[in-house]
Amino acid sequence: MKELYVLTGYDGFIGQTRKPWVSIDTKAFITELESSGIKVHQHEFHEVVNGQVEIRNSLVFYSFSHRLNLQHYIRDCLMHLLALGNTLIPSFELFSCHENKGWQELLKRQLGIKSLECQYFSSTRELDGAKLKFPLVFKTLSGSNSTGVALVDSISAIEQELHKHLKTASTLQKLDFWRRRHLRKHKQFPGYPDYDLNKDALAYQDYMSLELPFVLQEFIPGLSYDYRVIILGEKYFISKRHTKAGDFRASGAKLFDFDIKNPSAVLNKAKSLYELFNAPFLSVDLGENAAGELYLFEYQAAHFGINAIVRGNGYYTRENQNWLFHQENQAFETYLAQGLIHYLEP
Repeated sequence: MKELYVLTGYDGFIGQTRKPWVSIDTKAFITELESSGIKVHQHEFHEVVNGQVEIRNSLVFYSFSHRLNLQHYIRDCLMHLLALGNTLIPSFELFSCHENKGWQELLKRQLGIKSLECQYFSSTRELDGAKLKFPLVFKTLSGSNSTGVALVDSISAIEQELHKHLKTASTLQKLDFWRRRHLRKHKQFPGYPDYDLNKDALAYQDYMSLELPFVLQEFIPGLSYDYRVIILGEKYFISKRHTKAGDFRASGAKLFDFDIKNPSAVLNKAKSLYELFNAPFLSVDLGENAAGELYLFEYQAAHFGINAIVRGNGYYTRENQNWLFHQENQAFETYLAQGLIHYLEP
C-alpha cells in the first residue's frame, strides 16, 4: 500500500477554492485518496516543526498559504523535510514559485522554456545599463488578479509604479535621519579612524530606505484575452479570460469564456509545459499574439484560481493524438485527488 503524508495549515486548511482564505474540503479530498488504496497520514505543519511527528524517506503532499507568517514557516518545514530524505509534492522549486514571479522566471530559464523576454531586478539602481525596450509589463513579485501589474513606458514610470507599493519614511525615521546628520558631529568609533559623519548618515539612510524587487516582461500589443489551463493529472480544464476595454490585463477582469472553439493548440502548449514540471497539478496562463504564437505568462503548481474547473462544463483528455472533451462536473476535491492519484501511479 502506498503511503502519503498530507500536511495542512490551521484546522486542516488546504488552499484554495473560492478565495485564498477558503480551504478545500480536506476530509473529502483525503477520503478520495484513501478510496484508491493510499494510506494517508494527516498532520499540521507545526507538528512536524516541533517534533511531535517525524517524517523520513516518505512522500509528502502539503498545502500552500498566502499568510506571510505561514509562507516562511512552511518553507522552513519543507527544508527540514528535504533534509530527512522526503519527496515533496510539489517540489521545493515549485513551492518557491508561489507568490514569487521572479523565481518563476529563473525556473523557466532552467527548464529551457522559451517565452517572453523578462528581466528581474531587486532595485531601480540595477536598471543602469539594462537593455530595456519599452513599453514593458511591470510586475511586483506577488499579487493576483493583476494587482501589481502595469504597463510602463520609461524608467520614471517604473519608479512611479514602485512608489505605489512602497511605504514612505515615517516622521520618526525622518527625525532619525536628521539627528544622525546634524547631532552627532563629535561621534567617534574606536577602531574606525576613517569614520565620516555625513557619509555614514547618508549610507544609513540609503540602507533603511525600502526597495522592492520587480519583474519587467515583454509586452504583447493588441492582447484582448488570455487562456488559463489547469492540469490535474490527465485532465485539462480551460478558460478564456477577456480584457476590459482599454486594458491589457485579462487576469482580474472577471470576463470568462468556458466554451472554447478549437482549443487544440492551447492544450498542446499546456501539455508540453506540464511535462517539463515534476508536479501533479499545474495552472498556466498563456497569451497569444497576432500570429497565433502562444507564450507562457505565469504558472503555479498549487493554490491557483479554479474558475475553469468549478464554472466550466468539463475537461479534456489526450487520447490517440486527439483531444477529447468530457462533459462532467464533479467536486474540485475529487478532481484534485484524482490528479494526485494519477501522479503517484507507477
